[in-house]
Amino acid sequence: MSYMMVMQFIVTTIVMALLGFYVGQKLNPESDLSTILTGVGLGLGVIIGFVTLIYMMRSEERYERSTRH
Repeated sequence: MSYMMVMQFIVTTIVMALLGFYVGQKLNPESDLSTILTGVGLGLGVIIGFVTLIYMMRSEERYERSTRH
């Protein structure tokens, strides 16, 4: 389960960064917009990854508590 949580975090971060790069290239390929949006996507990916990681950990804790009793 812990490997899946880490992979989810990494994939979310990479996908958000790639999405930012793609949108930046589509909007204005001549400027630094793609670099800026890649950074924004990376930041959002890290935040969303941490939030998802926390929810998954809470869900796992609830599952563990319910199976023990």
